[in-house]
Amino acid sequence: MSAIPPEAREAMALARSGDLAAAVERGEVAIQRAPQDPGLRMFVGMLHARQLDLGRAAEHLGVAVELTPHDPLPRLELIRTLIGADRLEEAEREIGAAAMTGPAAHELRRLRAMLHRRRGDHVEAVDLFAAITAANPADFESFENLGLCLLALDRPAAAADALARALALRPAQLGIRTRLAEARVAAGDGEAMLAATREEAARNPADAHLPLTIARLEDLLGRPQAAEVALRDALAIEPDNAEALSAIAELLERDNKLDELGDVLDRIEAAGAPPPPVIMLRARWLGRKGRYEEARQCILSSPESVVPGTRAQLYGQFSDRLGDTDSAFAAYAEMNRIDAMDTIDAGRAAKEHRDIVAGLAAITTPGWYAGWTKARPSPGRRAPAFIFGFPRSGTTLLDTVLMGHPGVCVLEEELMLQKTWIQMGSASSLADLDQAGIDALRDRYFTEADALAPDAGDRLIVDKLPLGAINTALVHRIFPDARIVFVARHPCDVVLSCFMTRFAARGMTNFLDLEDTARFYAQVVGYWHQARAVFPLAVHDLRYERMIEDVEGTMRPLAAFLGLEWDPRLLDHVATAKSRSYIATPSYAQVAEPIYTRARGRWERYRTHMEPVLPILAPLAERMDYAI
Repeated sequence: MSAIPPEAREAMALARSGDLAAAVERGEVAIQRAPQDPGLRMFVGMLHARQLDLGRAAEHLGVAVELTPHDPLPRLELIRTLIGADRLEEAEREIGAAAMTGPAAHELRRLRAMLHRRRGDHVEAVDLFAAITAANPADFESFENLGLCLLALDRPAAAADALARALALRPAQLGIRTRLAEARVAAGDGEAMLAATREEAARNPADAHLPLTIARLEDLLGRPQAAEVALRDALAIEPDNAEALSAIAELLERDNKLDELGDVLDRIEAAGAPPPPVIMLRARWLGRKGRYEEARQCILSSPESVVPGTRAQLYGQFSDRLGDTDSAFAAYAEMNRIDAMDTIDAGRAAKEHRDIVAGLAAITTPGWYAGWTKARPSPGRRAPAFIFGFPRSGTTLLDTVLMGHPGVCVLEEELMLQKTWIQMGSASSLADLDQAGIDALRDRYFTEADALAPDAGDRLIVDKLPLGAINTALVHRIFPDARIVFVARHPCDVVLSCFMTRFAARGMTNFLDLEDTARFYAQVVGYWHQARAVFPLAVHDLRYERMIEDVEGTMRPLAAFLGLEWDPRLLDHVATAKSRSYIATPSYAQVAEPIYTRARGRWERYRTHMEPVLPILAPLAERMDYAI
């Protein structure tokens, strides 16, 4: 065997010192001198993997496998790298080609489970990880993966148990703590974990991980201001804590505090090479400043394998603003492909939501309504007003404008109606309710609303829920005197915008595919028109396109419809947006800007990409007096 090149020894020394970039450079020179050295190939491949350059890592590891086909270690590292690079078919072929025993076989089983998880086959992955952890109770990584798969399967209590086992094995792993917090909150146990973590932090005041966990819990529980306080507590312990600085940067971006965000990003970058998520925040900041090409280049400087969904989302946003429609549409399609892989049976979940609307449409008929007993309005409280429409139709802009009125309390995308549905049971039961049953449902609604807005007083509650049109029958049953605002926007613009938006809620799986988005839009808005024909509703139609052209001309008749005295603060939505602590919808950035018209008619630039769904949308567009 040839002697080890001196550059290889230099690379090893540089890697030990932490200078990975220089180590990679010297390692590549060494490979030029000894290209058939499998150990050197594996070493340099793993250096590339640590630098998150998974393409180059896989190239070197693949050569190492070819040179030593019976050595399990290069193949295991290659499989891990291919999974990380989302090259799943290649990873599966390598797994199939492997024949391993002993510890290597255990690692191969774990990689097979990771492959299933990456594909979104979480049920199979759970079975595999459960078997692995049963055989090796010290495998913290498999306990963590088991917990993440259970969380994806909406089994948060079981997920919390697995993640707690992982954390017990690796107490210093902040990532496990963070996902455990998510599981405990999803299981309805977040406040208990918060209290326990606060007690632990009081006993260990020098541990910065604990206020970081508190911050994550506060944020998940809907208290971003308390989260920021906890993050500053972490920084008081460790002033250069990268996780705390990154989390504060995330909050500042969500709260539209761009000047402060720039300062924090400078601080992070001055401390050394920023982690990839911070590179994404810098790209967001550049984009919010209108520096779109710089933002795209910033994205391209990040590794493709890290936060790939966010990477695709931002590249799409900035390409759209630059008028590069082909690149934008391709990036959004990639974003949705990645998110679909991380969603359990996304196609089935999307169809289930469409089936719910179809079921409501089947029973919402004049004959069904004719059998209802007449309901009296609430004698003690004013009925809430409702904002319906469809996601990305302008409902967040409208609710932000309305928040400027001192007589209004807006509850934004909360679950009062959904929880009322749960108490009632099936939609068909609406016809069987007597006044006592109606009063009970109404009380449940107000109990939920009062818990969310205990200081509402006698202000008008405005319940904004873009997909609330699905709940029209329930709203009319318990609030026959309710006033409903329906926000309309060109169907093609709405569908395109939903496809281009990254929604967190599982209920938005229809937006991962353009055709599914169009069909879901047609169902929901079609049901709304059907319900209007059946029920005697008090409705005010508001067009997004008119609102962005003439705010006062739109808001004056709306205020009169809602029974509100005119207030000029309705015209300064930017000030209202800036006074809000947190806007919990994907529109948080847009509503803090002066009203703009650039999104009106955007679909025309994407007409070629929209052609497959235009036949689905054309009938509704015509009905709503929009041209296609």
